[in-house]
Amino acid sequence: MNKRLTKVLAVFLMLSLLTPTVACSQVEDIFGLHHESRSSRRDRHRDRDDDDDDEDEDEDEEEEEETSETTEETSETTLDVTTFDTEPGDTTYDIADLTYPDHVPTYDELHPAHMAGTISGDEASDILDMVEHDVLQWAIDNYVDCEILFEDPSVFGITCDTVSWGEMDMDVEDDAAFINEQLELLYSIDPDSLDYQDRAFYDKIVYDLEIDAYMVQYSAFNFYETSLDPLLGPQCDLFFILDVLEFDSVEDAQNYILLLEDLDRYFDEHCDFEEERAARGFASTDAVYADIAASFDGLVAQEDDCFLYESFEARLDNIDGLTDDVRTELIDAHNAVMHDTVFPEFQECSDRMNALIGSGGVQQGVSAYPGGDAYYAVRFATFSNSSVGIDERTVQLDNMLTGLMDSVNAVAYSGDFSWYDEYTNPPCSLGDVTENLDYLYEQIAPDFPDLPEHEYRLRDVPEALEENFSPAAYLGYHLDSFDSNLIITNRSGVDETFGITCSHEGYPGHMFQSVYTRSVCEHPYLYIADSVGYVEGWATYVENYCFKYFVTNETAMVLLQADNELNVLLFARLDIGINWEGWSLSDCTTYLSDLLGGSLNDSAVEHMYNIVTNQPGYGVKYGIGFLNTGLTIQSVREQFPDATDEEIFTAYLNALPLTFEMIEERMVTALS
Repeated sequence: MNKRLTKVLAVFLMLSLLTPTVACSQVEDIFGLHHESRSSRRDRHRDRDDDDDDEDEDEDEEEEEETSETTEETSETTLDVTTFDTEPGDTTYDIADLTYPDHVPTYDELHPAHMAGTISGDEASDILDMVEHDVLQWAIDNYVDCEILFEDPSVFGITCDTVSWGEMDMDVEDDAAFINEQLELLYSIDPDSLDYQDRAFYDKIVYDLEIDAYMVQYSAFNFYETSLDPLLGPQCDLFFILDVLEFDSVEDAQNYILLLEDLDRYFDEHCDFEEERAARGFASTDAVYADIAASFDGLVAQEDDCFLYESFEARLDNIDGLTDDVRTELIDAHNAVMHDTVFPEFQECSDRMNALIGSGGVQQGVSAYPGGDAYYAVRFATFSNSSVGIDERTVQLDNMLTGLMDSVNAVAYSGDFSWYDEYTNPPCSLGDVTENLDYLYEQIAPDFPDLPEHEYRLRDVPEALEENFSPAAYLGYHLDSFDSNLIITNRSGVDETFGITCSHEGYPGHMFQSVYTRSVCEHPYLYIADSVGYVEGWATYVENYCFKYFVTNETAMVLLQADNELNVLLFARLDIGINWEGWSLSDCTTYLSDLLGGSLNDSAVEHMYNIVTNQPGYGVKYGIGFLNTGLTIQSVREQFPDATDEEIFTAYLNALPLTFEMIEERMVTALS
């Protein structure tokens, strides 16, 4: 019987691992407000490149040893000269015009030493305010960003005169000059003279811009990833972004229609980019292009029954004094642009992606590209939100995975099977989204800090879009208000653990963290451009914590938590194996089979393999973000064993969205 139960556990583990957590989102993820140059971010979907951290000299030296075999100065190197013709035959691309690094950067190369400045007091604060405004204006460079992020952007001095979705600008010279100018201003400040809030902002933005300064040097970095990823691309959340744009005037409604017209240009630029990627030799695989085409087909299928028709008319009701004639004109114009521009553009995108099938792309880790190992090292640093290098963190990851499997096997052979029913049929949902969120909000009150008054709204994913949408997503918009929160749920992803999904997206996960952080943070940059490793690490950590609110049998709870941990940690391990160590699909299958003690075939693992080859670092932001969150909290618990959970979590969140090393230092100070 013990052997049978061991096999049952292995089956459940493998099933859960083969359906890994797929992107939940926050608005700043969607608009690419992460810390690389605008050219390298390319409005790049939900990924949030943020950054890690500066630590003491000993840690810097460790980072050098882990991330690079050489400490020579970074140099620009061109790719081997190869020429490709695009499909129409009217454009020729020369790979030799791209630049990439010839080695993995050391910590000191990413964060070069500089003399501390001398400016302090009001003058230093004025410089920080100016830099924050200019960086936000630089990053928020289009109408959609502006309208989504702020209820009143003028309060922050943010403006956008052109109604558009932004452009994919590959010319980085202006960006490089801007970044260096901001760094020079920041370097002039004496950081030790700053108060708590200003010092947090200073440390984070200096680190971020230094990462930007490195990334902007290498034009090849733009082409390693698709911009229309079938799970994370801008097409995936487009309808929900449009749905939250509000109308207070006729001009707002007219601008909305202009945005719909601009989708033709916007997605043409993305398709042009994908065709250029293929022409330069960076093609995605046929399966990826087919999946991208299918994601657009799902949008096309909405033409006759799209919720945006009703949503547009409902939002017109908010316009004071709107006459019937003007209302009719706006509705007619909206219907026309949807049928004549929007849906035909989606069909065109599908056709153009299908036309790229046969481009010869290979599903492989990013390190297979020249300079790809350097690219991945920086991605790892930004996604993990820590100064600890890949090799050291991988050793920790391997040890933790082995320990988790040993714990699971110990339960299976314990002879006590009272946990079996709750583990195999986990009672982790109370019904719909509202019921779960209401329950969680009440249950977490003793363990987490209080939230300010806030509101949220709910939206289901249309059936035609379910296949290419995550199980759920949180969209925080109008970040200068606590009342603009949207939770999107995919009905096809609702199961017996739906309450845990709600804890990740709602309380005490993304929505909780977003609202709370905005209530205690004085610098909007820190919550607009917070690290993906920070936000996903927190949401994944607290979803695991929330099993205590649903499961009564302690052993069943431990096993369910182990499933959850193995899910995200193995996803991160495969990400590192594929993109850093060069694992093939078969290597991944062998690794999982050996660790889990079962037998998997390549087709069972292919879905995970494809996700992390399409999006290098995707598993890292969840798995390593979770690991680093847990290690940070565990370290502080050990230093303050008498602290309550509420005190620990309050200290963590009050430390603000910095790197994990910075957070721990601030937590220790707060609890001392």
